[in-house]
Formats: sequence, C-alpha cells, structure tokens
Amino acid sequence: GGERYFFCNELNEKGEAVTWQGRQYQAYPIDGSGFEMNGKGSSARPSLTVSNLFGLVTGMAEDLQSLVGATVVRRRVYARFLDAVNFVAGNPEADPEQELTDRWVVEQMSSLTAMTASFVLATPTETDGALFPGRIMLANTCMWDYRGDECGYNGPAVADEFDNPTTDIRKDRCS
Repeated sequence: GGERYFFCNELNEKGEAVTWQGRQYQAYPIDGSGFEMNGKGSSARPSLTVSNLFGLVTGMAEDLQSLVGATVVRRRVYARFLDAVNFVAGNPEADPEQELTDRWVVEQMSSLTAMTASFVLATPTETDGALFPGRIMLANTCMWDYRGDECGYNGPAVADEFDNPTTDIRKDRCS
C-alpha cells in the first residue's frame, strides 16, 4: 500500500520530466551508490541519498517508520531507448523492453538532515525472512525423473541402473 513515487535525477532534452513506458519520472535530486551483484560473499548494501526538499522525506519518515521495508525499484535505461515524447524530434529507437530492473528494500534510514536523507538498501530475500534452501536437499538423491523436463540432463547415455557404463540410450538410467 501507500503512495508510489517515480524519480529520475535529470530532465529530458526538452527540459521536462523523463517519460519511460508512458510513466513520468519527476526530476529530483537522488544519488545511489554501491549497487553491485556478485555470487560470492554477502550481498551488496547500496546506499540511496535523496533530497529532503521541503521536508518531503521527513514527513514520510515520521509517518512510515523511517520507510523501512519500502520497495525501491531501480530502472536502468539508455537514453536512446526512452519514449519518443522525451525528444524534440521524436525517437525512432524508443523501445520499452530495453531496461534492467533491480528491486531493493529499505533496510534502514542511515541519516536524515534538513538537506538530505540517506538509506541503506538490501535485497528482498534478506528482509522477508526467507531461508535458503526453500526445499530439503538430500545428498546423492535426485527428486526429478531422469531426462524429464525438470531434470535438465539430455546428454549422451552414461550408465545403466547398476552404474555400469553404457552407450545404449535404452539402458541409460539414473541409479
């Protein structure tokens, strides 16, 4: 629930709010850092700093528990793919499919001043109480049908049901 805000840190070439996929993103001072993805170690904890112009964030922080748990969607789009309305001469390359989207959750408000508010973000899986793995993992046991849709193996024959090597696809079995 609650209101949704759509910000971009600059104006389009016409000096207006940026339009992406038909939605206007208001120019608002915003800066993000530390956005990185890797498969090793702990997840990134990017920070997001926004202007607190006119006390906008102060009001939201007071009413909404410092915005902890709020979803932040980061959309990355090359300017050349933006909607045609952003350009004086239109845009023949406009393509609403050309975006990279990341979802983050506000983990904590790290600072709030009259000028800015800063937040620490986390991945949704780290804030929703989910535990990995989502199913029981058993060693030396496969829960899929061998060569079935879920199995994912469709290579050459390997072994029969007794683990004897075979090249005969009819004798190929999972032991």
